[in-house]
Amino acid sequence: MYLIHRIGRSEGIDFEWNLNSLTKHNHIIFKLNNKTDLIYNDVRKFGFIKIIKTVNFSSNPHIKFLGPEPLSRKFNELYFKKSVINKTRKIKDILMDQKIVSGLGNIYVNEILFLSRIKPNRKINSINLSERKKIINYTKKILLKSIKEGGSSIKDFVSSNGKSGKFQQKFTVYGREGEKCLNFKCQTLINKINISKRSSFYCKNCQK
Repeated sequence: MYLIHRIGRSEGIDFEWNLNSLTKHNHIIFKLNNKTDLIYNDVRKFGFIKIIKTVNFSSNPHIKFLGPEPLSRKFNELYFKKSVINKTRKIKDILMDQKIVSGLGNIYVNEILFLSRIKPNRKINSINLSERKKIINYTKKILLKSIKEGGSSIKDFVSSNGKSGKFQQKFTVYGREGEKCLNFKCQTLINKINISKRSSFYCKNCQK
């Protein structure tokens, strides 16, 4: 979603180029009373817009089964332990399951597992208490850091003020296939595998 002032300027930034470049993938434009356009722009067509009554919000199937927000207090070690008990799926699949935790995407899960030193294809039932705590801790740290940097602009994403995110400049593992691991004294080259048809990057030496 993009929020763009129709007058062409906001906070000293010219948005005319945004309106022109985003047209191809604009699916819905809401024209607001304060001379602002709220644009639903979806390049990969993963999203959707659904209108529901407020009284039915909590029972909507797209909301009802979502896991807690990763930055919320509910997403803690105890919740994580209860959510994955008796499961045998890969840890990366677990973290990207929106029913377990909502909002974590492929990039951030790669980064979380690298900093937690956990191989992405490890089975969840092999993850111990210490490793679960690391996952919770680094999930929150990485997301807060990314928010501070304005997110990750892999292609043409810009925020409502026309700025691109900068977190992609600080990736420790994502997209670094064939490059040296950034951990101290580790010279291992970053490896890439596919898990559930998604790219997974990891260090064979550091992640176990």
